[in-house]
Amino acid sequence: MNPSNLSRSMLSLLTLLYPTCSRSLAARISAGPPIQDIRVSLNKPTPTRLAFRLSWGYLVVVEGSIANLHNLNFLVDTGAYPSIVDEKIASDLGLSPQPAQVNVSNKTVSSRSVVVPSLLLGPLRAESLLVLTQDLSFFQKTLGSKVDAIVGLDVLRKSGFTINYKTMEIVFGPIENMSFSASFETDSPVVTIPMESQHRHLRLVIDTGGPDLMLFQSRVSDSADFQTLGTEVVMDAGGEFQRRKVRIPEVYLGNYKLGSQIAFIADDRKNPGDAFDGVLGVRGARLWKIAFDFEHRRFCWER
Repeated sequence: MNPSNLSRSMLSLLTLLYPTCSRSLAARISAGPPIQDIRVSLNKPTPTRLAFRLSWGYLVVVEGSIANLHNLNFLVDTGAYPSIVDEKIASDLGLSPQPAQVNVSNKTVSSRSVVVPSLLLGPLRAESLLVLTQDLSFFQKTLGSKVDAIVGLDVLRKSGFTINYKTMEIVFGPIENMSFSASFETDSPVVTIPMESQHRHLRLVIDTGGPDLMLFQSRVSDSADFQTLGTEVVMDAGGEFQRRKVRIPEVYLGNYKLGSQIAFIADDRKNPGDAFDGVLGVRGARLWKIAFDFEHRRFCWER
């Protein structure tokens, strides 16, 4: 595949929202299938526990390796596809970037892609992995520590895994029984599950990289019955834009009632290929343990 056509082939998502209400980063990223075959393997067949650091109550940061660079900081983002590597890492490895396109809010901006020879996260190892490159240095200022890569479902989907926000560990392996679960509606390139709100049936991406429930205006144009609570200025790679804060009176996740929810409605450019209508961050829904069961195509959680 010609890397310049990367954005035309597969839609994906990255949502990283700052906890401050005045300035946020929310990017919807379009990317294509790998230009080389990706081999993702499990180093260990038994369950593996991996400790992580938690920032802002929802961002999961673990250690990993890329090629011969070790002790790197990886942000685990289930709403990201493909993964993203910091520009400095790509430069240090001498990787040749190719042009790519990134869809953010209602515009398209230029980006670059590279193929990393290998990426190691706990028991997961990916080889010849196509990733986007971005300047991730802003994490140093906002989190107080650097982030070298954002690891998405192109790597994570090889194994079922559980994220426990109380014990601050990821467990790769079989999924234990939990109180609540919902079937995947889609599982590629990102996982979506159904959300019901009054007469609406929506598909949501479960996004560990974002804190809140955010819906796209093009998918919920009939939102007049939502109670408006105000607006705020947010920022993505395309610049500043506004999103509307609302209260949704009744929300069901799968068959389970979440009750009234605070949500944000963001302007976007509708893409007919989109397989989702918004994203659900674990903090806003008060989920303290989540699991992705790829074998049985179910998302599980404790609340």
